Amino acid sequence: MRPGRCLLAGTALLMAIEAAALAQAPCPCPTPTPPPIPLWSGNAQLSYAATSGNTDTSSLGGSLEVDYKPLPWTVELKAAYLRASSDGVVTAESFAGGLRGSRDLTARIDVFGEGLYYRNTFAGIDGRYGGDAGAGYKIVDEKTVHLRVEAAFGYTHEERVGVTALDYATGRAGLDFGWKFSKSAEFGETFYWTDDLSDTSNWYLRSTTSLTADLTSVFALKASYTYLYDNVPVPGFKKRDTITAVALVAKF
Repeated sequence: MRPGRCLLAGTALLMAIEAAALAQAPCPCPTPTPPPIPLWSGNAQLSYAATSGNTDTSSLGGSLEVDYKPLPWTVELKAAYLRASSDGVVTAESFAGGLRGSRDLTARIDVFGEGLYYRNTFAGIDGRYGGDAGAGYKIVDEKTVHLRVEAAFGYTHEERVGVTALDYATGRAGLDFGWKFSKSAEFGETFYWTDDLSDTSNWYLRSTTSLTADLTSVFALKASYTYLYDNVPVPGFKKRDTITAVALVAKF
């Protein structure tokens, strides 16, 4: 073969090898952009239970949560109501509400301020008004598992049934844990402990354990157990209260 033809054949072979290599190389496709966090979101819950026969009992519970997220800020509004009766007589009634504003400082650290209200006359609390400010830290912040702890200081005015009202500075600690162990089910735990800084024996806590299972993209079924403990209850009332509930949840 002539030298010129050998050169052409070699050049053609090299071009073919290069084309094959380029065809097998992975496409440098851009990483898909995650969907933006919705500005508004929330959920509403409703539960009801009734018995009849030897005794007539009923309970009605509901809650609402609305989140507004103009990043890096988040504003949360929460409210919950519970009413129980037996033979036509109201045996328990409570209302709790809160408004919180928070801001992320880093991917893990945030600061917040909030106002709280709680009323439960069947535990001797005619009204508990308070506000605090603090910081939170995300220990774990994954898609399926999250764990956040927080600490805050504030002030509370408490009106008690039949006794003198209390005013005191508070220190509070809390945690929020969630584990999405399947595509449609999640376990949750929230815990808050509050202490009267002028009388450290006067402390109280609230713990809520829940299990949520999605029924559709909008509706879910939620079972929860709430434990309330007041170390110095109003005279004549018990230290402990519990709430067991099954609710239908609508997400929006």
